Amino acid sequence: MTSTILALLALTLQVPPPTSAAETARGLRDEAHAIESRETEALRSLADSLAKQGEARGAAEVRKLMVQSPQGTATRLVPLPEVVEARGRATAEPAWRKDLDAIRKAAGEASFELARKAAAASPPHMARAAVALREALARLPDHAEVRRLLGYVPHEGGWARPFAVARLKEGNVAHPTYGWVPEAWVPRLELGELPAPAVRGREANWLPAAEADRLRNTWRTPWEIHTEHFDVLADVPLAEAIRFGRRLEAFHDLFFTLMADVVGDDLPLARRFRSPGLAPDASYRPHQVIYYADRDEYRERMRPVAGEQVGAESLGYYDPPRNGKGNRRPAYFFRDADAELPSEATLYHEVSHQLLFESAGPNSYLANAGDYWVFEGLGTYFETVAPTDDGAIEVGGTVGARLDEAVRSLAAGKFLRLAEFLRQNQAAFNRDERIHVNYQQAMALTVFLMQADQGAYREPFLDYVRDAYRGRIKRGSGRSLEDRLGIPVDELERRFKAFLAPREGR
Repeated sequence: MTSTILALLALTLQVPPPTSAAETARGLRDEAHAIESRETEALRSLADSLAKQGEARGAAEVRKLMVQSPQGTATRLVPLPEVVEARGRATAEPAWRKDLDAIRKAAGEASFELARKAAAASPPHMARAAVALREALARLPDHAEVRRLLGYVPHEGGWARPFAVARLKEGNVAHPTYGWVPEAWVPRLELGELPAPAVRGREANWLPAAEADRLRNTWRTPWEIHTEHFDVLADVPLAEAIRFGRRLEAFHDLFFTLMADVVGDDLPLARRFRSPGLAPDASYRPHQVIYYADRDEYRERMRPVAGEQVGAESLGYYDPPRNGKGNRRPAYFFRDADAELPSEATLYHEVSHQLLFESAGPNSYLANAGDYWVFEGLGTYFETVAPTDDGAIEVGGTVGARLDEAVRSLAAGKFLRLAEFLRQNQAAFNRDERIHVNYQQAMALTVFLMQADQGAYREPFLDYVRDAYRGRIKRGSGRSLEDRLGIPVDELERRFKAFLAPREGR
């Protein structure tokens, strides 16, 4: 059996030498598919052999590891944990598991090499590298270099993020409901108690959780939540604030995987690839998020910050920092159980702006000749983020109220011709009579460019995003969206409409 497996693993898909960034992207994508295909074929052969030998349970276990064809358009990602415990010693195992390990190891090592190749390309393809590293880690969980690149350090025979190591050294534990807390708190928490707001010079006063949460339901004494990448102030119940922080962290993981090439050289992953001796550290400067208990409080407290921009329809607010004025500004949200859009959708929309503008370096996005749509397109694209039952998150599915409205607007002839839509500046995009439909068209177009044809347009589109962020989109420069895609704008519009067509009538 082993010789057959190794023969299957030796099969390769020949990819011609690339001559451009677009061809490099296609070559890397084809190589990733080849790795997946080789592994799937080897696993199928092993499962079939086990089934013939009467090893039904073993065959079923092997088949579970075969990559399933994606359903719909969504991209799936499993957030990486903060702490990975040391793996126990293997007990006596059936002989076929050695064959399984050989298959998984070969695919993991091939994925690692693909990640290195993507990171070393000119320009680097860091998103492809990030995805390939995660594929490698799924197969080689103790690969030290993969762990380093993905931000882990060795910890007690396993692995941990430096932020988690620091919390553990301070005597904290990760509580399933309340996050990182001092270990001495745990007995009180298990009794259903929480600390009252601190009073200088006094020991903590413990109260029933509902009473402690009530005392925090004011902006004088909010809960303060500190996660690896965010500082959160919230006057909602603590358990809810912790869930909010965990959603932020999962989204951070997703965002910096998908948008790695837009962030560019400032990406921690890019720095670690450039410097093989660079160890991950806990020095990340956190983003600031404020979460109000209800709409009334949000509107009252936001008026001094944003004036009349925060009207009756505002669901969240983030104003990018001005160049030269630092690179951190708060993002503001409120709890709204009755919103048309789920509050998570608004969260992911505004925080996507925050992460982009606070991580990708100085921006000049208003210096473009039109092409303003892309920034709201990205924000609304991230409204499609949804958790799955197995702990993963998905993005880019053709789901959600705004996308449903987009399909109806397209059918009603409300969309602008694509050539005109792409060239709108900020003022034109935000015209009162057009703004809602423009948001719909921007969302639908971004989902198309990120997800259609298994992501075939994604890397050229994100190359365009990177230049749009830096204000490099000029008339007659030869670097328009359609130039990067190599598709005339009328043909691009035809494909875009065909992508949305299956949703009509639903």
